[in-house]
Amino acid sequence: MRALIIETAFVGDVIVSLGLAREIKRLEPGSFVAYLVRPEAADIVRACPDVDEVIHFDKYGDERGRSGAIEKAEQLNAKNFDTVFALHGSRRSQLIVSHLTAARKIGFEGMRHAGLTHSVPDSGWSNRYERAILPLTALCPDAQRDTLPRLECGAHPKATEFASRFKHTVVLAPGSVWETKKWGNSKFASLAQTLSARHIGIIIIGGADARDAAESIVTAAGKDMTLDLTGRSSYVESGAAIAVSSLLVSNDSAPAHLAVAVGTPVLTIFGPTVSAFGFAPPLGRGEVIEIQNMWCRPCASHGSNTCPIYTHACMEDIGVETVAERVIAALSSQASRSLSS
Repeated sequence: MRALIIETAFVGDVIVSLGLAREIKRLEPGSFVAYLVRPEAADIVRACPDVDEVIHFDKYGDERGRSGAIEKAEQLNAKNFDTVFALHGSRRSQLIVSHLTAARKIGFEGMRHAGLTHSVPDSGWSNRYERAILPLTALCPDAQRDTLPRLECGAHPKATEFASRFKHTVVLAPGSVWETKKWGNSKFASLAQTLSARHIGIIIIGGADARDAAESIVTAAGKDMTLDLTGRSSYVESGAAIAVSSLLVSNDSAPAHLAVAVGTPVLTIFGPTVSAFGFAPPLGRGEVIEIQNMWCRPCASHGSNTCPIYTHACMEDIGVETVAERVIAALSSQASRSLSS
């Protein structure tokens, strides 16, 4: 199989979808798998051992608009793919698929503009990791839908050296594209203070937008107990830091999926979004922290910049003590498993 996978959504969505490439390679080891992604996702996809080629699609930049999509399709046709998996259902993505000449074009029912040759029912929000593999079942009914993505992010010398000083190291990812998805700088700082008092090392990851949160965390926990990587680490480098740590605590954002792909347990804090959307850690890879049965949840599919009812209660009501207890319990469970193995 010479396959092209189209996933031009956010970086987190792309990481979640990498299980499809892995399952293709498991079923047909000689297959060639390429990915079409936005430029910001390219480096992390290159860290996936199941992907042979990464192709940029700058849909908000030089390749924006209908003409950009059609030109991209022409470029893709020159690569002679025989199978296309359309994971992203936007009109732009469907336009690209409709202009591809691959013999097999597979996606979800409802992609009416893509010119699909095969379609599968959309599983909805239940489990996005499994949903990504569903299109493969149109060709291989026995495809394993619980295959998870994997990333090989290499070494992060600073994170490795830092983690070696502690029995447990916890990574904190306080950032998010959406303001309402953030648990809060002061809460992450208080959590770090609680954990550092137990001699648990703290690594902080995120973009430049997480710098204020990182400063609060370093101040609360102390410089000797923290390693601040915010604003100067790529997704690949962040993945490498997560890989040498005991646990990640994250908002509902891309780092949570990085943790799944590198095999580190994650506690994901959900506020305006809900775990039922399908982005919760798969069974055995982590846990969810959220307030159940809150009438206003979910308020948006991706979060928003302001709370629609101006309370942000979905995050405000998740206390530091609650999260700290879950972290300690997760670390204790890891220690117990290590002793019994």
